[in-house]
Amino acid sequence: MSHAIVGIGETAVGRQPGRTAVDLQAEAVITACADAGVSVGDLDGLFDLGPYSRPFPMFSASLNEYLGIRLKRQGTIDVGGILSPLHMLNNAIAAIERGECSLVACTFGEAAATGRSKQGRGWTMAADDLEFEAPFGLVGSVIPYALVMARHMAEHRTRSEGFGAVAMSARRHAALTGNAVMQTPMTMEDYLSSRPIASPIKLLDSSVIVDGAGAVVVASADVARDIGAVPVTVRSSAMNSSHRNIGQFPGIAELGIEEVGARALAEAGLRLSDIDLLQVHDAFTISVIVFLEELGFCARGQGGEYAFDGNLDLGARCPVNTHGGHLSQGHVAGMLHLTEAVRQLRGEAGPRQIPDPRFAMVAGAGGYFGMNGVMVLGRG
Repeated sequence: MSHAIVGIGETAVGRQPGRTAVDLQAEAVITACADAGVSVGDLDGLFDLGPYSRPFPMFSASLNEYLGIRLKRQGTIDVGGILSPLHMLNNAIAAIERGECSLVACTFGEAAATGRSKQGRGWTMAADDLEFEAPFGLVGSVIPYALVMARHMAEHRTRSEGFGAVAMSARRHAALTGNAVMQTPMTMEDYLSSRPIASPIKLLDSSVIVDGAGAVVVASADVARDIGAVPVTVRSSAMNSSHRNIGQFPGIAELGIEEVGARALAEAGLRLSDIDLLQVHDAFTISVIVFLEELGFCARGQGGEYAFDGNLDLGARCPVNTHGGHLSQGHVAGMLHLTEAVRQLRGEAGPRQIPDPRFAMVAGAGGYFGMNGVMVLGRG
């Protein structure tokens, strides 16, 4: 073991007027350091992602300055979705293995609910590579995901109830999570009657935008031993990249997620049956179904029925998004999926704790399934 995740931190999630990405991420880092039993001043590395809700160049330098620390390695990582936190971890481990750093924080968070520009809706930044899409109204994230969801329904005749089962499972898990914004019970009728956003995506297919942040602290093996941490390590990490714009989407089966998952399992020396929990990016319910199928938890076209049969819930062989995910806890770009995986492996998840988990898989897409990644974490 060359490294260990030794600390996790989360801010409250929800509407927090007056907060900024800098102070939210700083709070998460400070909390993660306290969890690890170290001080912020002990950090010698920092990787993060700046806010999507407003332009913020050189964000990692601003956060570093805000925390008042001197570092040997820092950087802002943006590869979309849950891949950004995973890639932060990869960079942290690489810096530790090269001997450059011994204690590195990885963090993301922003005031996405209350810190956006009051003018207009959706993104406040224009992308320069959407010239064949944005002029025709294909903007933001909802419409691209709606196109993928419509394709899945057309190819496999996926029932709406399957997507509803994904949303309902997330809500049940959020009800056991103190730090979650959506805890009101949800019925299938609630899901089916929720208003359309971009057909076939409904309101309850969609993640909840919040103000909030999360962080993890990674230490070298020597430092981890010195502070007596419960060791959680990254057993493997695999990624791929195929496109940026939804117009270049190659087809669900052609995304290469199956190969990425197989590569991650092979590197970890495990089989899919060894995985005790799955934390998967769920900006929309379609994301969960695609990854369940492509990773091999069920056959292609059966993700909806797999969810409908209760296979995502606590008590199932491999529960999914045990904290409520983006759909019900709140959307913090996968950072809280990572902290939840560590919490579960440490046996600290309270009423939603899985019995004696050894291995957790964290997976998902960046952009519109253009970048896909799988990471396996292990206890001990």
